[in-house]
Amino acid sequence: MKPILYSWLLLTMAGPAWANDELPVTVLPPVTTVAEESSSPSQPVASSQPDLGIELPPVDASVLRAAKQQAAAPNSVSATSIGPQHIAVKPGINELMPIAVGHLNRLVTPFEHPVVTTTSQATTSTKGKIVYVATADETPVTLYITPGDNQDIALSLTLIPKRIPAREIHLDLDKDSYQLLNQWQRSDAGNRNSGQQEQAYISQLKTLFRDLGLQKTPAGYSLREPKLQEQIRCLQDRVQIKTGQVLEGQDRLILVGLAKNTGGDMLEFDERSCATTQQDVLAISVWPNVVLKPQEATELYVVVRQAPEASINLRPSLLGGGQP
Repeated sequence: MKPILYSWLLLTMAGPAWANDELPVTVLPPVTTVAEESSSPSQPVASSQPDLGIELPPVDASVLRAAKQQAAAPNSVSATSIGPQHIAVKPGINELMPIAVGHLNRLVTPFEHPVVTTTSQATTSTKGKIVYVATADETPVTLYITPGDNQDIALSLTLIPKRIPAREIHLDLDKDSYQLLNQWQRSDAGNRNSGQQEQAYISQLKTLFRDLGLQKTPAGYSLREPKLQEQIRCLQDRVQIKTGQVLEGQDRLILVGLAKNTGGDMLEFDERSCATTQQDVLAISVWPNVVLKPQEATELYVVVRQAPEASINLRPSLLGGGQP
């Protein structure tokens, strides 16, 4: 009886003490799911799919960002541009370069008037400094590009057609070749200008002779009688020359005369016989006949250079009572 009462007494006395103090709390770790475990970088992800033995390569982060941007803007269009290519070329050295097959390719040359020489079936055309090349197959195209008719400078190119977009290629010369090209182009420009001036001069003389044949006074010329020293002289036998008119221009005179066949046979008038007596003779022409019958005459036109001092007309001064 006493042991039971003693135990009950202990429980009664300890009860208020336990009521006043909090019981110790044991904290358990939280229960994590499979999705939460996969987000942890320190623990491997447990895949629920079966392993097929295929190892996937890693994907760069920039690719993923581009995919996300494209997904965010599905209507956007991405474009890729290919700029022109500069290739250093040197005369005498063959250069290989890729071009587009089935497209028009553009070669920008350093020449003002390039000339293309090739035996290829490719189509070539030039516009200014540009050479356009188009080929329908992948057969290499070999061609030479020269500046006009000058064969001293030639660019040797072998074009390799490939399945690529159309190309624009700038051909750049080295410093020495550029200097040689500039010298030739300056000389060629001078020859071209000289040739153009010569053609213009010949055309002007033809216009003068045509007007004279049509009995017109050319523009810029005045008609007068010849002076004593203004006579046509020709060194041809059986030809009689008589000067009858002078057309005076700013820097030249046109002597008009008659050339008569004084012989008994047919005679062909030789214009060169009238150019050997005067160094200032510029041009000679006859109209209407060159071959003359006996005693037949034709008009003769001789253009001579007028001396600068002879072409100056003095103006009488009004202070001295001069009249025009």
